[in-house]
Amino acid sequence: MIITLVATSLSTGKDAWFVDSTLVYERGNQLSQQYLAKNAPSFSKQHEQILPWIVRVEFQHDITEESVTSNHGTGVILKGGLVLTAKHVMTEHIKDPSAETRIFLTTVDGRVFPASVVKSGKKDWVVLKMEIAPEQEAMLNSPIKIAKPAAKETCVFLGYPARLGIDKQGKVQAFHKGDLKNNIPVSQLNPMVVVGAVTDTEALYINPLAGFPPVGGMSGGPVFNLKGEVIAVQKAITKTADDATGKVLSYRIDATSSSDITLPTPNASTK
Repeated sequence: MIITLVATSLSTGKDAWFVDSTLVYERGNQLSQQYLAKNAPSFSKQHEQILPWIVRVEFQHDITEESVTSNHGTGVILKGGLVLTAKHVMTEHIKDPSAETRIFLTTVDGRVFPASVVKSGKKDWVVLKMEIAPEQEAMLNSPIKIAKPAAKETCVFLGYPARLGIDKQGKVQAFHKGDLKNNIPVSQLNPMVVVGAVTDTEALYINPLAGFPPVGGMSGGPVFNLKGEVIAVQKAITKTADDATGKVLSYRIDATSSSDITLPTPNASTK
């Protein structure tokens, strides 16, 4: 997650639809759901269809016998087992670029898939390829499509902040990898929701309408239009904070537009 922090003494109105990151993520997610229920009720069906295709991304690097360092992000599964996320999830904090790396994708129902990079863009996007067993071929049939962003359109950003997610009761829970040897399952958690409006279709700036300022782990999360089509992937956030208290007063989501993304063919196997 790339963050630019700007100090200021401005304040927000009481009716703002978003909350500060010092407040509970659960409340921010609830505000997003409330906003959509009020202003885009038809998206609820789209949301349910989208969720199975969102993945938590773990990029392991600097691997030794004693430890593993991981970058965390969010991605979306496209047709053919391709997964779109942010490139910086695969490149930040690496000490030895030539060393072994591993990528794991976790779905909302707790399944884990290895993956590899098949295409990396000049801008902040990368396409991964899931390793899928024959009995898992249904994962190749993602209905998620990509569309061009439109100015001023309402959009919905999904991601997993700080290794957290939402359980079936709508509560925020920490993510656990599970332990197969001890019969402990992987966490089954949904990503959190931030609602915004596109203010610049080229630079792809999104002003928030509901939610909370995104944090690490949400990088690469898909941005959907209200039809359930991907229009961008999140890459950074610019915050405005009170210079005395550090409280976040406003923020902007920066994303890579779908117009700048070129997907490989579904059967691609090389970068």
